[in-house]
Amino acid sequence: MKYLLCCLLLLLGLVSPLVAQEQVVPPPDKVPFPGLAELIPRLAELEDQASAIQIRITAIADTKSFAAQLETIGQNQEELEQQIAKLGDLTTWSFESLQDERYRLTEQKNALQKLLEVLSARLGDLDGLSQEWKAKRSFWEKWEVELSGAQQQVSKQAFKDAQSITKQVLESVSEASPPLVSMQKDATDVQKNNFEILNRVESTLSELRQQTFKKTAHSFASGLYYQQFNAELWDTARTRVASELSFNPGFFQEQGWVFVLQVVLALALAVFIHRHRARAEVAEEWQFILRHPLATGIFVAVATFGPLYSNPPSLWRLFLWGLAVSSAAILTASLLRNPRKIFMVCLLAFIAILSLGLQIVSLPQPVYRLYLALLSLAGIPLLLVLASINQRAKEGRLGGFTLALRMGVVILSVSFVSQFAGYSTLSSRLMDSSIQTVFLGLLTAMGVRLGRGSIDYLNSLEFLRHFKFFRRYGDKLADHLKGLFSTLVVIYVFFYLLAVWGLYDSPGQGWEALLGWEVSLGETALTVKMGLLVVIALYLSLVVSWFLQALLETQFFPGKKLDRGVRDSIKKLLHYVLVLIGFLIAISLAGMDLKAFAVVAGAFGIGIGFGLQNIVNNFISGLILLFERPVKVGDVVVLAGEWGTIKKIGLRSTIMETWDRAEVIVPNSQLISETVTNWTLSSSVARAVVPVGVAYGSDVPLVLEVLQEAAQKHPDVLDDPPPSPIFVGFGDSSLDFELRAWMGDVTKRLQVRSELGQYVDRRFREEGVQIPFPQRDLHLRSVDEKILVGKRSQEEVLPHD
Repeated sequence: MKYLLCCLLLLLGLVSPLVAQEQVVPPPDKVPFPGLAELIPRLAELEDQASAIQIRITAIADTKSFAAQLETIGQNQEELEQQIAKLGDLTTWSFESLQDERYRLTEQKNALQKLLEVLSARLGDLDGLSQEWKAKRSFWEKWEVELSGAQQQVSKQAFKDAQSITKQVLESVSEASPPLVSMQKDATDVQKNNFEILNRVESTLSELRQQTFKKTAHSFASGLYYQQFNAELWDTARTRVASELSFNPGFFQEQGWVFVLQVVLALALAVFIHRHRARAEVAEEWQFILRHPLATGIFVAVATFGPLYSNPPSLWRLFLWGLAVSSAAILTASLLRNPRKIFMVCLLAFIAILSLGLQIVSLPQPVYRLYLALLSLAGIPLLLVLASINQRAKEGRLGGFTLALRMGVVILSVSFVSQFAGYSTLSSRLMDSSIQTVFLGLLTAMGVRLGRGSIDYLNSLEFLRHFKFFRRYGDKLADHLKGLFSTLVVIYVFFYLLAVWGLYDSPGQGWEALLGWEVSLGETALTVKMGLLVVIALYLSLVVSWFLQALLETQFFPGKKLDRGVRDSIKKLLHYVLVLIGFLIAISLAGMDLKAFAVVAGAFGIGIGFGLQNIVNNFISGLILLFERPVKVGDVVVLAGEWGTIKKIGLRSTIMETWDRAEVIVPNSQLISETVTNWTLSSSVARAVVPVGVAYGSDVPLVLEVLQEAAQKHPDVLDDPPPSPIFVGFGDSSLDFELRAWMGDVTKRLQVRSELGQYVDRRFREEGVQIPFPQRDLHLRSVDEKILVGKRSQEEVLPHD
């Protein structure tokens, strides 16, 4: 009873503070305000907050940079509108000119979108500040009422100061919002115009793409075509050329730093290659750039910093394109040895620059059609002559270059016929896309060689060769990187070709379209993106597995006293774990729920129980072999009467190489369930037994002495344990002995046994010890009478001495 009373008192003691605490907690709508003692500190804190907020509001309201940016965008927008108005109807523009215009408009759209996002974020900040300081004002008002209701002496001035501070902050917030809203409206108006022009350009491009195989102009046989060559046409041409070739001096003031970077990079790279060309000769892929350092510098500078230009003038774009194509032609020509190929590269470079210049100035369609037709007519006989010369130089063999020249003849013929018949869009796209494809192929080959050469050069650096990993696996890693680099380049070029031939507007659009392809299997949709992610996850797991195994082999294992079997076991287990992780990641990326996978795994387990139990048994046995290690790589074993060496323990089976150099594939379960003789499990010491039989009457001590001598004089026989010659017993035809000798390497067992036998045989002959033949005594208990009669007759016939 006393014990129960004590427990109740203890329970009340524990619960009462909680009850008391619950009783003093006020309702949510009656949160207590600070006391009078905190009034002045809170006011000082409010003043500090207001000062900081005023600085922040000033920064938010500062729109000078935005105004300048919006003004620049507006000016560019006006220039684009004026250019479109001067050049006339968009349907008369070339496809490339429309693409350039769309690129500029897209840049404007992205810049406006970023500006509007920043303005919206700043207005959101101001709205948040307004709500925050309205709450502060309400707090101080309610605090004043609370203190007055408590009949405490309140400092009216303090609350007036607080109200004044909050009012000033709210007024600053209100004053900062209108300029931002006004700028937001202006940016929205510019964006609206941008959308209208961009939609017009997009629709025109779409129409041109649909009209590729349609007749879009007058035939050369029609008089209507020649009627287009009037004064108005030439005035339009002069206007377009003057408009496109006009140069804005303010361009260099804004973006001249990009050109400075290009010049510095080009000169620095040229000087660097010239000074270090002897050292770079280790990379065979780089030989073509070592001969032309300046061309390499120009090409790399234009390709690297060219995308940094924002809406460059047409004349400057033509200049940059000319530099890039010219330097690329020089570098590509250095890769070639055939003079006809070099001539074609230079000719195509010239045609590419000329065609781009005519497209940039938006040459009127009739004139540009005439240019393409004349180009086709001049190119057909030239290519035929080059193909004939090249085939004769190859002694009549039809090589790849000859086929390419004849393919060019076909393309030029189709282009001319299409142009003559009025299919101008088809002809123009065919010519431009063919030239771009040729140059793209040459640039791809050059880019791949540059990348592969860079990898070889880095792999040859002495700094990296100090590491064991790079000394042992550097070449293999370089091969992996070169293969990966070449694959990525080829994939990008493939999607770029899709854009070149007009299937998509850009490589990115083609990539998105490919990723969007899907195949429906019931309720599951399998997309290319999903499959690509799965392949990447599995590939990365294999790459990481290889890298970590190589790292363990070169950096970790050498400092540890681990035998080869332990090292292989660790590496294989690491490989299995990483591949399993990669598989699970691939499944999750494929959109398969792991719970559903567990169900599938359960069903798969049932299937295993019926049809795949042997495979699973071998797999589990392989894991047991890796953990328990009854056999390991390098062990000498006897399995089913066959001697051999373990070469590899795999996922399902183990490879044993017999002493006849035959490879026997043994299921792992057989190594676990059956008896296996392992001669090197814990030690490679083994014993060779040489049996010897001598004739009855031989000197036994002498025989034992010879056997002992044979073991002692053999270099491979161990002294510990010592060899032991023993007398085994009395045989049917001989006195039986055995020489039992130990050696340190079991693989020499048969060799040592043979050499010991040869030595014993030689010494026995020297000492006169005989090794007898098997002897048998035959006793006849009964003989047929006919045999005895025959024997007597034979004795009578034979002459006697």
